[in-house]
Amino acid sequence: MWATKLKIDGMTCPSCADGIEKKLNALEGIEIKVSYPEGIGALTVMGDTRLESLIEQIAQKGYQVKEIDNKTAATPQRNKTE
Repeated sequence: MWATKLKIDGMTCPSCADGIEKKLNALEGIEIKVSYPEGIGALTVMGDTRLESLIEQIAQKGYQVKEIDNKTAATPQRNKTE
């Protein structure tokens, strides 16, 4: 399990945040809570899902995404480049 925060730019309304949450929370082992006013997504992953694949799924919806906090990783195996 690992967790991080994402900066999500390009959201124009609360529905944007809801759409991101619905898309990612539908994936097994993924939980994200997006704050539209802050433009921040709190992401928790239980499993081997790569961060890049999740960022890409958000980017496909038209948003610019980058990791802003990687200090909460629960395991050292969170290799972003695998």
